[in-house]
Amino acid sequence: MTFAAILVILIQVAFAVHVVRTGRNFFWIWIIVFVPLVGCLVYLFAEIMPELFRSQAVAKAKNHLINTVDPQRELRRRRELLEASGTVENRVALADECMDARMYDEAIALYGECLVGIHRTEPAIMEKLARAQFEKGAAAEAKAMLDDLIRENPDYKSTEGHLLYARALEALGETDAAGKEYEILRASYPGEEARVRYGLLLLKQGEQARAAELFDEALTRAKRAPKYYQDKEREWIRIAESKGGGRA
Repeated sequence: MTFAAILVILIQVAFAVHVVRTGRNFFWIWIIVFVPLVGCLVYLFAEIMPELFRSQAVAKAKNHLINTVDPQRELRRRRELLEASGTVENRVALADECMDARMYDEAIALYGECLVGIHRTEPAIMEKLARAQFEKGAAAEAKAMLDDLIRENPDYKSTEGHLLYARALEALGETDAAGKEYEILRASYPGEEARVRYGLLLLKQGEQARAAELFDEALTRAKRAPKYYQDKEREWIRIAESKGGGRA
């Protein structure tokens, strides 16, 4: 047995003893034993380092490592909270986790259960439900939900909801209507996604010159923006570049 293997075993034993002595959940022992290196690192960041440093950076690293090993941990926690208290807030929080896990049918059911009583026309929940329907592939249902949202809440403003509406129209083949919505979003949306999606729609319609104008516009805006903005919009900048933007 190599020195490295012996060292890993010693670390596993030490961490397992720490679990027992400090009264932590025995689930940690399974992680430490059956996922030797990663399990020990997770335990180090999740249980030992916070005690030493209590820093926000360590807490963030802890959550990332735990989610790597146990990606459904937060989903289970949200289910438990909902079982303990069936509030609309807990139901929406669980639905949000389902969306992150791409469990769209469950998310749709949960959001729908929230739209009752005083929350029957709650615009934020209606928008979330429409997004879940769209992500599932039910663009017509998403559009109908967003139409209901605006009818019931005429003063509600959401650039993300507006972009979702444009995408639903496009998915339904209503390209002229979608183009009008994208044109409005071109000036109001706080990012490059709407502008680039509009350019992609124009390419489908054979309008290369107008599409190139939009891609160039996105790249020019990104070039003049701070680094954090460029990082946030990296995906849409890449698409704009790949479609010929910036080639004056």
